[in-house]
Amino acid sequence: MKIRIKLYYILIIFFMMIGVVFAEVISKDPNYIKDRGYAGGVKFNKVHIANYQKKELKNHNYTIIKDPTGRFDIIESISPRTGDCGTAGHFWQANKVKIGTGTTDCNSNRLRLEVSFDKEIRTAKKEKNIWFSYYIYVPDTPDNLVDPLLQPYITQFYGSNHKEYGGQNRGGYGPQFSASIYNGKLTMDGVTLVDKENLKGKWHLIEFNILYSRTNGYVRAYINGELKVNREGFQTSKHSHTHVKYGTYMHPEYGGAGYPEGYKFPGHTIYFAEVSFATERSKLKTSK
Repeated sequence: MKIRIKLYYILIIFFMMIGVVFAEVISKDPNYIKDRGYAGGVKFNKVHIANYQKKELKNHNYTIIKDPTGRFDIIESISPRTGDCGTAGHFWQANKVKIGTGTTDCNSNRLRLEVSFDKEIRTAKKEKNIWFSYYIYVPDTPDNLVDPLLQPYITQFYGSNHKEYGGQNRGGYGPQFSASIYNGKLTMDGVTLVDKENLKGKWHLIEFNILYSRTNGYVRAYINGELKVNREGFQTSKHSHTHVKYGTYMHPEYGGAGYPEGYKFPGHTIYFAEVSFATERSKLKTSK
Protein backbone atom coordinates (compact mmCIF):
# COMPACT_ATOMS: atom_id res chain seq x y z
CA MET A 1 0.00 0.00 0.00
CA LYS A 2 2.81 2.41 0.95
CA ILE A 3 4.59 1.64 -2.32
CA ARG A 4 1.43 2.47 -4.29
CA ILE A 5 1.01 5.78 -2.44
CA LYS A 6 4.63 6.73 -3.11
CA LEU A 7 4.25 5.81 -6.76
CA TYR A 8 1.06 7.88 -6.94
CA TYR A 9 2.81 10.99 -5.63
CA ILE A 10 5.82 10.44 -7.86
CA LEU A 11 3.52 10.29 -10.89
CA ILE A 12 1.70 13.46 -9.80
CA ILE A 13 4.99 15.35 -9.46
CA PHE A 14 6.17 13.98 -12.80
CA PHE A 15 3.02 15.08 -14.61
CA MET A 16 3.21 18.50 -12.96
CA MET A 17 6.77 18.90 -14.20
CA ILE A 18 5.87 17.98 -17.78
CA GLY A 19 2.33 19.26 -17.69
CA VAL A 20 2.92 21.29 -20.84
CA VAL A 21 2.88 18.01 -22.79
CA PHE A 22 -0.23 16.52 -21.19
CA ALA A 23 -2.45 19.61 -21.22
CA GLU A 24 -5.81 18.99 -22.86
CA VAL A 25 -5.58 19.56 -26.60
CA ILE A 26 -8.51 21.48 -28.08
CA SER A 27 -7.30 21.71 -31.68
CA LYS A 28 -4.23 21.43 -33.92
CA ASP A 29 -5.65 23.90 -36.43
CA PRO A 30 -4.47 27.49 -35.81
CA ASN A 31 -7.64 28.75 -37.51
CA TYR A 32 -9.66 27.39 -34.59
CA ILE A 33 -8.95 30.85 -33.18
CA LYS A 34 -11.26 32.93 -35.35
CA ASP A 35 -10.54 36.63 -34.99
CA ARG A 36 -7.00 37.95 -34.70
CA GLY A 37 -7.93 41.53 -35.35
CA TYR A 38 -7.94 44.20 -38.03
CA ALA A 39 -5.24 46.68 -39.06
CA GLY A 40 -4.12 48.65 -42.06
CA GLY A 41 -7.21 47.73 -44.07
CA VAL A 42 -6.67 43.98 -43.50
CA LYS A 43 -8.69 41.52 -41.45
CA PHE A 44 -6.38 38.88 -39.98
CA ASN A 45 -8.74 35.93 -39.77
CA LYS A 46 -6.66 33.20 -41.44
CA VAL A 47 -3.19 31.84 -40.66
CA HIS A 48 -1.05 28.79 -41.35
CA ILE A 49 1.98 27.06 -39.87
CA ALA A 50 5.00 28.23 -41.85
CA ASN A 51 6.92 25.67 -43.94
CA TYR A 52 4.93 22.66 -42.70
CA GLN A 53 2.51 20.43 -44.52
CA LYS A 54 -0.58 19.64 -42.46
CA LYS A 55 0.37 15.97 -42.15
CA GLU A 56 3.64 16.99 -40.48
CA LEU A 57 1.99 18.74 -37.54
CA LYS A 58 1.97 16.47 -34.51
CA ASN A 59 0.53 16.80 -31.03
CA HIS A 60 3.82 17.97 -29.56
CA ASN A 61 4.19 20.72 -32.16
CA TYR A 62 1.53 23.38 -32.58
CA THR A 63 -1.59 22.88 -30.45
CA ILE A 64 -4.39 24.94 -28.97
CA ILE A 65 -4.80 23.76 -25.40
CA LYS A 66 -6.64 24.54 -22.20
CA ASP A 67 -4.43 26.95 -20.29
CA PRO A 68 -2.61 24.89 -17.62
CA THR A 69 -1.81 28.12 -15.74
CA GLY A 70 -5.51 28.93 -15.34
CA ARG A 71 -5.28 32.54 -16.53
CA PHE A 72 -6.90 32.11 -19.96
CA ASP A 73 -9.49 29.71 -21.35
CA ILE A 74 -7.34 28.52 -24.25
CA ILE A 75 -3.80 29.27 -25.39
CA GLU A 76 -1.48 28.39 -28.26
CA SER A 77 1.35 26.01 -27.41
CA ILE A 78 4.44 26.27 -29.62
CA SER A 79 6.44 23.17 -28.78
CA PRO A 80 8.88 21.86 -31.42
CA ARG A 81 11.08 18.90 -30.57
CA THR A 82 14.65 18.14 -31.61
CA GLY A 83 14.77 17.21 -35.27
CA ASP A 84 11.31 18.51 -36.16
CA CYS A 85 11.25 20.28 -39.49
CA GLY A 86 8.91 21.14 -42.32
CA THR A 87 9.48 19.85 -45.85
CA ALA A 88 7.52 22.64 -47.51
CA GLY A 89 10.03 24.96 -49.18
CA HIS A 90 10.36 28.59 -48.15
CA PHE A 91 7.46 30.59 -49.62
CA TRP A 92 6.40 27.46 -51.51
CA GLN A 93 2.71 28.37 -51.70
CA ALA A 94 3.17 31.97 -52.78
CA ASN A 95 5.78 31.12 -55.39
CA LYS A 96 4.32 27.74 -56.45
CA VAL A 97 7.41 25.74 -55.49
CA LYS A 98 7.15 21.95 -55.61
CA ILE A 99 7.12 20.32 -52.16
CA GLY A 100 10.55 19.06 -51.13
CA THR A 101 12.50 21.18 -53.61
CA GLY A 102 14.49 24.30 -52.95
CA THR A 103 15.41 25.42 -49.46
CA THR A 104 13.45 23.67 -46.70
CA ASP A 105 13.87 23.70 -42.95
CA CYS A 106 14.86 20.04 -43.15
CA ASN A 107 17.80 20.59 -45.51
CA SER A 108 19.04 23.83 -43.95
CA ASN A 109 19.26 22.78 -40.29
CA ARG A 110 16.48 25.07 -39.05
CA LEU A 111 14.07 24.48 -36.19
CA ARG A 112 10.88 26.42 -36.83
CA LEU A 113 7.30 26.42 -35.61
CA GLU A 114 5.73 29.75 -36.51
CA VAL A 115 2.20 30.93 -37.06
CA SER A 116 2.19 32.93 -40.28
CA PHE A 117 -0.61 35.28 -41.32
CA ASP A 118 -2.11 34.64 -44.75
CA LYS A 119 -2.73 38.36 -45.23
CA GLU A 120 -0.13 41.10 -45.33
CA ILE A 121 -0.33 44.83 -44.71
CA ARG A 122 0.17 46.93 -47.81
CA THR A 123 2.79 49.60 -47.08
CA ALA A 124 3.60 50.72 -50.62
CA LYS A 125 1.78 54.06 -50.51
CA LYS A 126 0.21 55.63 -47.44
CA GLU A 127 1.68 55.46 -43.95
CA LYS A 128 0.22 52.67 -41.81
CA ASN A 129 0.10 52.66 -38.02
CA ILE A 130 -0.45 49.18 -36.57
CA TRP A 131 -0.58 47.57 -33.16
CA PHE A 132 0.24 43.89 -32.63
CA SER A 133 0.14 42.23 -29.22
CA TYR A 134 -0.02 38.99 -27.29
CA TYR A 135 0.70 37.43 -23.92
CA ILE A 136 3.72 35.13 -23.75
CA TYR A 137 4.62 32.49 -21.15
CA VAL A 138 7.77 30.37 -20.99
CA PRO A 139 7.08 27.30 -18.80
CA ASP A 140 9.62 26.89 -16.03
CA THR A 141 10.15 23.18 -16.59
CA PRO A 142 13.41 21.20 -16.71
CA ASP A 143 15.54 21.83 -19.81
CA ASN A 144 13.11 24.36 -21.31
CA LEU A 145 15.16 27.05 -23.08
CA VAL A 146 18.27 26.52 -21.00
CA ASP A 147 20.72 25.67 -23.83
CA PRO A 148 22.67 28.92 -24.48
CA LEU A 149 22.82 28.10 -28.20
CA LEU A 150 19.04 28.11 -28.44
CA GLN A 151 18.21 31.73 -29.28
CA PRO A 152 14.91 31.76 -31.16
CA TYR A 153 13.09 34.56 -32.87
CA ILE A 154 9.60 34.72 -31.38
CA THR A 155 8.18 37.53 -33.56
CA GLN A 156 9.18 38.74 -37.01
CA PHE A 157 8.06 41.80 -38.94
CA TYR A 158 9.59 42.12 -42.38
CA GLY A 159 9.02 43.74 -45.73
CA SER A 160 8.23 41.94 -48.96
CA ASN A 161 7.67 42.90 -52.59
CA HIS A 162 4.82 41.22 -54.40
CA LYS A 163 5.44 40.25 -58.00
CA GLU A 164 3.51 43.19 -59.37
CA TYR A 165 6.06 45.39 -57.56
CA GLY A 166 9.06 43.55 -58.96
CA GLY A 167 9.66 40.94 -56.28
CA GLN A 168 8.62 37.51 -55.05
CA ASN A 169 5.32 37.08 -53.23
CA ARG A 170 6.94 36.50 -49.88
CA GLY A 171 10.44 37.30 -48.69
CA GLY A 172 12.49 38.56 -45.80
CA TYR A 173 13.44 42.08 -46.80
CA GLY A 174 14.38 44.94 -44.49
CA PRO A 175 13.63 46.99 -42.65
CA GLN A 176 13.09 43.97 -40.40
CA PHE A 177 12.09 44.10 -36.76
CA SER A 178 12.13 41.09 -34.48
CA ALA A 179 11.87 39.99 -30.88
CA SER A 180 13.81 37.00 -29.62
CA ILE A 181 14.86 35.01 -26.58
CA TYR A 182 18.59 35.57 -26.33
CA ASN A 183 20.80 34.33 -23.48
CA GLY A 184 17.70 33.59 -21.43
CA LYS A 185 16.26 37.10 -21.86
CA LEU A 186 13.44 38.44 -23.99
CA THR A 187 15.04 41.06 -26.25
CA MET A 188 14.37 43.38 -29.20
CA ASP A 189 16.95 45.45 -31.07
CA GLY A 190 19.51 44.77 -28.35
CA VAL A 191 17.17 45.99 -25.61
CA THR A 192 16.19 43.66 -22.77
CA LEU A 193 12.42 43.49 -22.57
CA VAL A 194 12.26 40.89 -19.79
CA ASP A 195 15.33 39.78 -17.86
CA LYS A 196 16.34 36.17 -17.29
CA GLU A 197 15.20 36.15 -13.67
CA ASN A 198 11.63 37.10 -14.56
CA LEU A 199 11.04 35.50 -17.95
CA LYS A 200 9.95 31.99 -16.98
CA GLY A 201 6.81 30.98 -15.13
CA LYS A 202 4.99 34.29 -15.68
CA TRP A 203 2.68 35.73 -18.31
CA HIS A 204 4.07 38.87 -19.96
CA LEU A 205 2.13 41.26 -22.17
CA ILE A 206 3.99 42.38 -25.30
CA GLU A 207 2.63 45.22 -27.44
CA PHE A 208 4.29 46.38 -30.65
CA ASN A 209 3.36 49.71 -32.24
CA ILE A 210 4.87 50.40 -35.67
CA LEU A 211 4.34 53.36 -37.95
CA TYR A 212 5.21 52.14 -41.43
CA SER A 213 6.55 55.08 -43.35
CA ARG A 214 8.88 55.74 -46.29
CA THR A 215 10.31 58.76 -44.50
CA ASN A 216 9.62 59.16 -40.79
CA GLY A 217 8.40 56.02 -39.04
CA TYR A 218 8.87 54.50 -35.61
CA VAL A 219 8.99 51.17 -33.78
CA ARG A 220 7.84 50.88 -30.17
CA ALA A 221 7.58 47.91 -27.85
CA TYR A 222 5.83 47.79 -24.50
CA ILE A 223 6.21 45.09 -21.86
CA ASN A 224 3.47 44.83 -19.26
CA GLY A 225 2.50 48.40 -20.13
CA GLU A 226 6.02 49.86 -19.89
CA LEU A 227 7.68 51.37 -22.95
CA LYS A 228 10.98 49.53 -23.55
CA VAL A 229 11.85 50.21 -27.20
CA ASN A 230 11.32 53.56 -28.91
CA ARG A 231 13.10 53.99 -32.26
CA GLU A 232 11.89 57.08 -34.09
CA GLY A 233 12.52 59.12 -37.22
CA PHE A 234 13.66 56.51 -39.74
CA GLN A 235 12.40 54.66 -42.79
CA THR A 236 10.36 51.69 -41.62
CA SER A 237 8.95 50.71 -45.01
CA LYS A 238 10.83 50.16 -48.26
CA HIS A 239 8.66 47.53 -49.94
CA SER A 240 5.11 46.87 -51.02
CA HIS A 241 3.90 44.82 -48.05
CA THR A 242 4.68 43.87 -44.47
CA HIS A 243 4.44 40.30 -43.19
CA VAL A 244 4.26 39.12 -39.55
CA LYS A 245 4.92 35.75 -37.88
CA TYR A 246 5.14 34.57 -34.28
CA GLY A 247 6.26 31.36 -32.60
CA THR A 248 9.83 30.08 -32.56
CA TYR A 249 12.43 30.13 -35.33
CA MET A 250 16.06 29.12 -35.05
CA HIS A 251 18.77 28.83 -37.69
CA PRO A 252 22.55 28.28 -37.42
CA GLU A 253 23.56 31.77 -38.50
CA TYR A 254 21.50 33.64 -35.92
CA GLY A 255 23.48 35.53 -33.28
CA GLY A 256 26.87 34.42 -34.63
CA ALA A 257 26.90 31.49 -32.22
CA GLY A 258 29.53 28.83 -32.83
CA TYR A 259 27.63 25.58 -33.24
CA PRO A 260 29.51 22.29 -32.83
CA GLU A 261 29.41 19.85 -35.72
CA GLY A 262 26.18 17.86 -35.73
CA TYR A 263 24.46 20.17 -33.25
CA LYS A 264 20.69 19.81 -33.05
CA PHE A 265 18.48 22.52 -31.58
CA PRO A 266 16.77 21.20 -28.45
CA GLY A 267 13.00 21.04 -28.11
CA HIS A 268 11.31 23.77 -26.11
CA THR A 269 7.88 25.19 -25.28
CA ILE A 270 6.44 28.71 -25.44
CA TYR A 271 2.81 29.69 -24.85
CA PHE A 272 0.98 32.53 -26.62
CA ALA A 273 -2.44 33.96 -25.77
CA GLU A 274 -4.80 36.66 -27.11
CA VAL A 275 -2.76 37.37 -30.26
CA SER A 276 -4.26 40.29 -32.17
CA PHE A 277 -3.79 43.18 -34.61
CA ALA A 278 -5.49 46.58 -34.46
CA THR A 279 -5.17 50.14 -35.68
CA GLU A 280 -5.60 51.41 -32.11
CA ARG A 281 -4.22 50.07 -28.86
CA SER A 282 -7.65 50.05 -27.20
CA LYS A 283 -8.98 47.67 -29.86
CA LEU A 284 -6.44 44.90 -29.19
CA LYS A 285 -7.66 41.70 -27.53
CA THR A 286 -5.09 42.27 -24.85
CA SER A 287 -6.67 45.64 -24.05
CA LYS A 288 -10.07 44.09 -23.41
